[in-house]
Amino acid sequence: MKKKIEAIVAEALEAIGVTAGAIKIERPSDSSHGDYSTNTALVYGKKHGISPRELAGKLVERILENSSDEIEKIEVAGAGFINFFLTPSALESALEKGPSFFKSGDRVNIEFISTNPTGELHIGHGRSAFFGDTLSRVLALAGKDVTREFYINDSRESNQIRELGKTALGKGEQYKTPELEEKINKIDFSGMGEETAGVELARSVQESNRKFIEKGLGAHFDVWYSEDKELRASGANEKMLERLKSQNLTYEKDGALWLKTSEYGDDEDRVVVRSDGTMTYFVSDIAYHQNKFDRGFQTVIDVWGADHHGHVKRMQTAGRMLGWPKTQNDADQPVVFIAQMVLLKEDGVSSKMSKRAGNVILLRDLVEEFGIDVVRWFFSDRALNTQMTFDMALAREQSEKNPVFYAQYAHARLASIAEKCKGLNEGNANNFANLIKITSARSLASKITEFPDVVTEISRDYNVHSLAGYVTALATEANAFYRDVRVADGDTFNPSALALAIRAKETLAETLSLLGISAPERM
Repeated sequence: MKKKIEAIVAEALEAIGVTAGAIKIERPSDSSHGDYSTNTALVYGKKHGISPRELAGKLVERILENSSDEIEKIEVAGAGFINFFLTPSALESALEKGPSFFKSGDRVNIEFISTNPTGELHIGHGRSAFFGDTLSRVLALAGKDVTREFYINDSRESNQIRELGKTALGKGEQYKTPELEEKINKIDFSGMGEETAGVELARSVQESNRKFIEKGLGAHFDVWYSEDKELRASGANEKMLERLKSQNLTYEKDGALWLKTSEYGDDEDRVVVRSDGTMTYFVSDIAYHQNKFDRGFQTVIDVWGADHHGHVKRMQTAGRMLGWPKTQNDADQPVVFIAQMVLLKEDGVSSKMSKRAGNVILLRDLVEEFGIDVVRWFFSDRALNTQMTFDMALAREQSEKNPVFYAQYAHARLASIAEKCKGLNEGNANNFANLIKITSARSLASKITEFPDVVTEISRDYNVHSLAGYVTALATEANAFYRDVRVADGDTFNPSALALAIRAKETLAETLSLLGISAPERM
């Protein structure tokens, strides 16, 4: 319907002599302002020296001349907004059909979490985990061919693996925790050097993390990509280095080999081979991302921690040097999202997680204390690029103050309606057209039909946090409907009202599922 209204507005603009460009159609936050709204008159009025309200009036007049049977009425509001109200039959049809998405076949690779195999996941990893998992679910529903990938930093040549090996052999203390010590005691490191011992211990850590990610967090990965096996052992890094040299993208200075990144938009050139002959991580990062494009992915998405912010520009510079394709929006690849810090708040006091201070809080502990549903919601309802505060007192609330409890309770209420109507007779109550004369019923119907728009928007702008906002708004409309509409009366029920309640229940369940959150039938 959104596309239809875009076309209707574009045609009206052209008919009155205004050249149409981009047209923005939105869902009003207040359902009394219509099912759809556009600021087109404000945008084009200013450009053509016409009063926005005057232009809005002309557009509405033109649209009404070729009125669609799916639009009940059109209003001009405020400075020149145009609000569209759908007919009861259009709303009912949208509810009956449900959401449908075109399978585009676009191949998308999403790499997220990718924590080093040196210890357990801390709460900072939760932001990447839940953002990446939810975005993967949304993109798949929107018709993309999505591959979820975890990059294992396990190269035996890396400093972290060597340090892990020293700790395993009792020659160091790096990364040592009670959990790591327990793993060390279970492995026989006899005859192993530091590198081999580090790889072996990293494998044990990674296996524990993998089980927790899949079972504890409910996050699925299609590919677990080993740096040691896929890049180091295969010689992919050396091949990439030779390619960069052959394309005249490198030069020698001070005994090191440099990449000409400044010629392609970076702030400075970057070292790819140190003066001691060892390659930097930049080479393996380039080789890894080239491998993704070689595997046929059109869009490559990375979700990184806040400490990787400075690496974004140089990776996209490497992409320009090697000719990696741009996104459909003409943006450089890889598409990178940076997860900001997590604060914990208890009794109004915030504390920041700090590895250096030794107060690392494990994600496992947070999930065990509050439950995965609460943790996933609290980590998903804030934009990834903003700092988030986990309010522990609110997370413990078993009331409507807690947003996830509020949403789940709305679903349980709707489920109770459906259960109550089992075995009752179909009444001769209001049909759908009469039902949505009740304000809360119409608002609920309109909010349900917004679901495909929400999914489509997130598949374009990746603003995953807007999904939690939609769930809250839908739950609010469902609660108002529950308050105002009597679905069952004695031994009969209103079929139209029951159908609306069931569609609301299904939409709440599907949206919660995208967030990885359960939709209980009873609470």
